[in-house]
Amino acid sequence: MVLVGAFSGALAGLVLASVLANQVWLAIVTAFVAVAIALLVRRVVFGSPLRLLIPRQLELWQALVATLVGGLAGHELAIDLREPAVSPLIGATSGLIASILMATFVITVSSRKS
Repeated sequence: MVLVGAFSGALAGLVLASVLANQVWLAIVTAFVAVAIALLVRRVVFGSPLRLLIPRQLELWQALVATLVGGLAGHELAIDLREPAVSPLIGATSGLIASILMATFVITVSSRKS
């Protein structure tokens, strides 16, 4: 999930750089794309959704929190790493942090059910 989140965030940052001029919104949108793709990869890896049963509302709230925190933290980290930050760097750091948060959530929920 983490590698897919970083790669998809970087790719989304590269693609959306011409559409979104504001870097903060770019970071949040790329974090959302990374979380969505990381969740799809989780479904593929774990197979059936019944194997890892997470309530939809809880998954949605965690995805929103991971998107906001990952996007804002990734933006700040990208600015600290390189000034001015390039859009793939913003997307990669935002996607990486957001997917780490989602992976942590999945691990926590799956370990509590065992």
